[in-house]
Amino acid sequence: MKNDFEDMDDFVTDDILSKKTKTKKVDGKKKGNRTELDLTKVLNTRFGDGFSRSVGSGNRWGQVNHLPKHAREVFSGDLIVPQGFRFVIESKGGYDAIDMSSVFVRGNSELDGFLDQVTQDSKRCGRKPMLCWKKTRKPWLAFVHTKDLVGRTFKYKLQYGKWSVVALEHLLKLEDDFFIEPEIS
Repeated sequence: MKNDFEDMDDFVTDDILSKKTKTKKVDGKKKGNRTELDLTKVLNTRFGDGFSRSVGSGNRWGQVNHLPKHAREVFSGDLIVPQGFRFVIESKGGYDAIDMSSVFVRGNSELDGFLDQVTQDSKRCGRKPMLCWKKTRKPWLAFVHTKDLVGRTFKYKLQYGKWSVVALEHLLKLEDDFFIEPEIS
């Protein structure tokens, strides 16, 4: 007598409980644009209008060097900032694979590259460097030179080489003159 389940090759089962979908490839340019737009909203909320994405952000390294000083001031960094703003801003979004735990053991070449990029922009335009980085679904972090924070305290602050890392929302609570040069009448 043959059992109905003896020949299991006759049965085909589908796994209806698990969703097997292909992971979408992330469009880095679109993500970068969204991140920059998000950062401009944060900064415009804090300071009023005056922040926007730089035209051709991310693709104008060689072009900026040949511009006159006033144009370099505007087109350095990922964001156009208001006149008198003390910082050039580099915006990064994602880069979730950067492990913050290991960063403090052996550093991270990708993070170092971001900091080098904003440092070069800073030299071109004569403003202080600030890297704003937002990992996916995490709060914004701001990297500024530790020397620029002398006399200012934060409940939570990390040091990475000559950089201090703080939550951007906490940095933005500092007084206006930390960010903006006073107008000369």
